[in-house]
Parts: sequence; structure tokens; C-alpha cells
Amino acid sequence: MRHLSVPSAQTQQWLDICRTQHWSSNEAGVTHLEDGRNAIPLNDSAPQETDQVWKNNPHLEIETQPKGPTHWLDHIDEELAETHREDWPRSYEIQGDVLIVKIEETVWDYGEMIADAMLTQLPNIRLVCADMGVKGEFRVRELYPLGSRDGTVETRTRIRESGYLLWVDPSKVYFSARLSNERIETLASAKLLCGKLGHPLVVCDPYAGVGPSMGALLNEPGLLQGYFVGDLNPDAVDLLSLNIEYLASRRKDKRGNPAAPLHPTELHCRDALDWIHDTNNLNQTDLLLVNLPHHSIEHIETLLPLLKRNQTSVLRGWAIVERAEREESEEAIHRAISSANGTVEQFTFKEVKGFSTTKSFMCFEAWINLSA
Repeated sequence: MRHLSVPSAQTQQWLDICRTQHWSSNEAGVTHLEDGRNAIPLNDSAPQETDQVWKNNPHLEIETQPKGPTHWLDHIDEELAETHREDWPRSYEIQGDVLIVKIEETVWDYGEMIADAMLTQLPNIRLVCADMGVKGEFRVRELYPLGSRDGTVETRTRIRESGYLLWVDPSKVYFSARLSNERIETLASAKLLCGKLGHPLVVCDPYAGVGPSMGALLNEPGLLQGYFVGDLNPDAVDLLSLNIEYLASRRKDKRGNPAAPLHPTELHCRDALDWIHDTNNLNQTDLLLVNLPHHSIEHIETLLPLLKRNQTSVLRGWAIVERAEREESEEAIHRAISSANGTVEQFTFKEVKGFSTTKSFMCFEAWINLSA
């Protein structure tokens, strides 16, 4: 196939020219050459090498392999794909080596074929599951296995986020990779608080799930002294325990040496609202995370006794609120802090994303000082 050889730095410029003029070929991709140049595939309508439009850039004949499929639908029969063009899944979610996809009833009978196509297109996927909706007390997704690369249908898998590994199980525990930026911001706030206090932090995360926020915090050298973590979902606590054990074992100090053992270390499988009944939990925490979005704000007042007194501490949480009631929600947070004899030093309340046409998913962060 005829290719245009151009300097690497000019590749995008020439690609744009060839595409605009309809001279580029879709049958192959750009080929990297050994002399610091790239070769752009041309179709039969492109001018000959002698044309001045090429500015003396030479043409080469390169034997290329046709471009492979770029989408899982490319592995479905063309006529069938066109027949159900509006019904095929347009998106999916991947956790580790498990792919989760919602399938319309109109193409449900092709579920195994969809799974086979996805497994063919995505070599790192082991299992494809249909999302059947949420169920049960902990509102986790019911997953139906559609296809497996190796015959296994176990949904427990491991994901990598921001340099650390976490065990997850989408059929037993809620986990959102889309909130990774929130965990990065939690880490940033924790580092600021650590610098202000001048000592490592004790963090409390009573709605920890599998521990993604703890992953970010434990992965930071010298940041944590200890933790109180847990969840009401026993399956989440099982995975949280595995993740904490793994992350804690890899901790380093700021010099890169193995870090000192954490203390305190408490892991609970119980309702967060009951934690204050254990005196060992009271007045122990520098950073309190509240991530139960439908109930976070109403839980704040009960949880504040977990924070240390007579020092700056941080309350950080997430809530789903009515857009029309944003001011009332903010006032409720301030009232909860005031009722605990707290002074607000700094406060933010910002939208993370839309939740529905009338509701927002919000993050609140209060730097506070609770008097004794």
C-alpha cells in the first residue's frame, strides 16, 4: 500500500490534510519508521508522489496488515447488527477483569453472542455479566453471567486505582471508579490537615465499602497514624479487611523505609450510628469521612463525637440533595456542627455531578474545631 513518509513532528498536520482531502486510507493505521518519520496510508485518489502538494515528502510502498475491528459490534453479523442498530448496548462498565453491561429486552436473546463479541474485542476481560438492577438491603447489583473466557463466573476481582490495588466484587459491594477524583481530593485535604497539625492522622471511615478512600490515604508515606473503619455490609467488610491488610503491609515512611505499625486499628461491621456507644471510638479522629449519600447529612450530628476536641479536624462527606434545597442542606450541616459545640473554620459545598433532573451529588468539607 502507498504511504506518505513525513517527519514525526508533522504527522498530525499531514493526517489532517489527507483526511480533509479524502486522501487517507482507512485500511491501515500510521506506521512508525526507523528514521524518525511516520508513514500515513493513502488511497487511490491521492495525488502521485511528484505532485507539489506533498512538498517533497516521499511515498513508500509498505506491506501492511488490515486494521482489525475497533468495536465489539464489529464481531457481530453485519445484517444482524444493522437490524438492531438502536438496541445494542452503547456503554458498559469494567471492574478489574469483569465487564458489566445492561442489555435491552429486545436483544436479550443475543446476550451470549454479545458476550462472545466483547471477550473477543477486549482481551483483558475474563467475565461478561448482564446488569439486572439493584437488589437487597445493601442495594448491590444482581449480575447474570453471559460469557466467560476461562469458564469461571466468580465476580470477585482486583482493580488498580491511583497506584494501589483493591479487591472488589460488583455482585456484593457497591464501588464506583467514577469517584476516584473525590478520593484524590480527600488525600489532598488529609495532607493539608497533617501539615497543619504537625503529626500523622487518625482517620474514621464508617461507610468505607471495600476501602477505596483508605487505599489513597494508606498509600501516602507518613500520612496516617491509625484508623477506625467499617461498613454495615458483611461482604464489604470482608473485602475491606483484605484490602487494609494488603495496603498496610506495603506502607512506607517518608524516607522509603517500612512504616511504623498503625495504632489505633479498628475495623467494625456495624451500623455507623452505633459507633459512639463504644467509648474507645470517641474523640479519637482527625479526619471523618461520611459517605452514605442519601443519609449523610442526617448522620453528621451523631458521628461528630468521634472527632478529637480542641483542635482542627476535618469532616468530609458526600450527599444527594435537591437542587432547590441546597441552602437548607448547607444550613443543616452547620446546625449539626454547632450542636456539637463546633466552630467552622472553613467550609465548602460543591456539586460533584448531577444525580437526576432535580438532584445533585454534592461534596461537603468542613474544617472545624469542637470545644470540650
